[in-house]
Order: sequence, then structure tokens, then C-alpha cells
Amino acid sequence: MRHEPRSAHRLVLAALALSLGAQAPVHAQSTTALRSGTGFAVSRATHIVTNAHVVNACKSLRVLSGVQQSSARVLAMDTEADLAVLQSSISISKTLAMRSQPALRLGESVIAFGFPLTGALSQGGNLTTGNVSALAGLRDDPRYLQITAPVQPGNSGGPLLDGGGNLIGVITAKLDALAIAKRTGDVPQNVNFAVKADVLETFLQAHKIPYDVAVTDTQLAVADVADVAKQASVRIECTPSGAAPALRPESARATQAEPPQAQGPAEVVGRAPVQSDSAQDQMLQQIELTAVRTPYPSTAPAMRELDIVNRSPASVLQVTVGWLEGSDRGCPASRSAYRGAKDLYVSLKTGQSVTTMGEFSDQAKYFCILAAQFLGPDRVGDSPAQPRDSTSAQPPLDPTR
Repeated sequence: MRHEPRSAHRLVLAALALSLGAQAPVHAQSTTALRSGTGFAVSRATHIVTNAHVVNACKSLRVLSGVQQSSARVLAMDTEADLAVLQSSISISKTLAMRSQPALRLGESVIAFGFPLTGALSQGGNLTTGNVSALAGLRDDPRYLQITAPVQPGNSGGPLLDGGGNLIGVITAKLDALAIAKRTGDVPQNVNFAVKADVLETFLQAHKIPYDVAVTDTQLAVADVADVAKQASVRIECTPSGAAPALRPESARATQAEPPQAQGPAEVVGRAPVQSDSAQDQMLQQIELTAVRTPYPSTAPAMRELDIVNRSPASVLQVTVGWLEGSDRGCPASRSAYRGAKDLYVSLKTGQSVTTMGEFSDQAKYFCILAAQFLGPDRVGDSPAQPRDSTSAQPPLDPTR
């Protein structure tokens, strides 16, 4: 059954778009802005389910599975249900079946799989476990499940599975813990949401997309469910329509990493001269990479800790870090001079500092901030913007894309 849109649901979608800049460009390693999320196959014809907010307004789409990658196109989308179906030529060895029986119960174990925090966490996907904490969403919205399995940006569109490896939902959102804490003085823990599988079935039936159903009559080991989820899931990359070009590397700064055996903080290398001609260029100059450390020198590729300070008037959602094997004159102007680059999710508000981690080549000695994704000053605040037609005290949510 299709439920009529509610003002609460419109608020959820608005919060999804605004709380972490869901519609703002995410600067990738090239000059093209990217968004990313998760999807999973429901048919051998490579029909891939994801959230509508992952693929909405995309100039191009790409799906990645292991070493495979392929373009994709949107076959169907429902922004009210926050669901979409893609089709691609990529080869996926597993499909996920919808759980038909028994009825889902409060407290059941659940398993979420996806590709969160691209550039910071494993590119092979991440699995988390939890329980069904409510059989409805915010304000008892019957289209959603509330779960305790942790999810992060990038999990959006990923599968929520039961103990038998069958699909019970599509990961879509989580409460914005920082905004709730500022309002109430308490931090919400593991309050996350998924679109129910029966809502997905109605959507697939309406668009004549084939899918399988299954009865959950046995429980599998979590590792076995993980194998199924990983084989059926893909990472989705979206190039938004009208995406802004990546910021110019002339405004980058360099920081020298420690030698693998060193334990102290790295020396900060002077920044290259910059001629700024836009507000974002000026803000980028105020994103400081102050130190790089190698906490585990025996690992390869090396795990690095990077200290970043945001002195700009806007929140920073992501930085692109390039690396060099040597640098005598600061950061080169051309990206072709860099040996590699990586996107790091930071969620850094103005005036804050953070230590984040990423894997880099053993040969990486100097690091430069090449670009940053900003949440503009006109959208910075203690809590996400609210829709003009809403008077409800709806809790803000973070997108999991």
C-alpha cells in the first residue's frame, strides 16, 4: 500500500539534504565533483536498488564492485519513498531476496552492509550488526524501521538483512547526533532508519522490476550473511548535474610526514603562494593540515594520522589530500605532479580541529590539501535548516549517503 506523503517525511528529506550537505558537490580526486552511496542487486538482469537521494539529479552514474566498474542509468525513482532502481552491465554474482515470512519482530537481529566514508574506511565494504528497535520510523511512520546497527554517510541505499540473509529494508538515514545533543543536552545513540522491504516490493511491482522472495527459516552465521551482502552490493558514484569544478591546487599546502620510524609530529612545510579569486579559494586557504603521523610504521600501505584545522567561516565535509615523495617548494600547481590523492571525510565545523586517518603509500612523504567540500556560510548553523511550511519539532537526520 502506498502511503500519502506527510509533512514529517518532507522534513526528513529536507534534513537529509541539508544536515550534511547532501546536494553539495563532493570533490573527488579528479576535477569532477562526486557523491557516493551503496546499492544492491535484486535480479540477474542487474537491477540495482538504492535510495533516490543517492542518484537524484546526477549527470552520470557509475557502479563499482571489486575491480569491476560500469556506467549505470536510472530505470525508476520515487523521491517520496526514497527509492530508485538502476541498471548496469556490471556482473554481480548474488542477488538479495525479500523476506516474505515470518513477520518481522521487534528485537530481531539485523545486519547492515555498505560503503561508508569513502576514502577513510575499507573500500571492500563495511558490515555492522544491531537489532530492530522499532517497527516504525519517526512519528510512527509505517514505511520505516528503526535499527541500532551503526550507519555512516555512504551507507545510504545499502541492504538491511535479517539473520537468514534475506532483505528486510534499505538503509536511508540516521538522527543527527550533534544537533540533537545541542538541543537536548543528550547524545542519541544508534538511532538509524531503513525503508521497509514491503515498501520496496510495492515500488518494484509498480515499475515491473523482477525480484525474488524467500522465507527465513534458518539462521546463518554473521560471516555467511556478510559474504552474501558483499557479493550482492555495489558502490555507487554520482556526478551531479551542474557540479562545480574541483578547487584549484594552487591553494594547497604541504606537510611533511614522519619517516616510518619516527614518533613525533611532522614538520609543517610553508604554503605555496596563492592568488585567490573566489570565496571558496579563500576558504580553502584557511583549511590547515598541521601534522601527519605514522602511528603503525610496520604496516603497508601505511596508515597515516592527519591533523586538520578549519579556520574558514564554513563547515567542511570532506577534503582531498594529495601526496608527494618529495617537495622542496611546497605544493605543485599541477595535479599531475602528485603521486596519488585520497578523499577524506572530516565533518569539521568552523573553528574546530580533527585528527583523521587514511591509508597511503609507504613512499608518501609530503601531503597537500588539494580541495575541500564546504557547507556554505549561509547554511552553517547549530542545526539543519527546516522547511518553511513545517512547524513540527521533527528531529534532524543525517544522510547516510
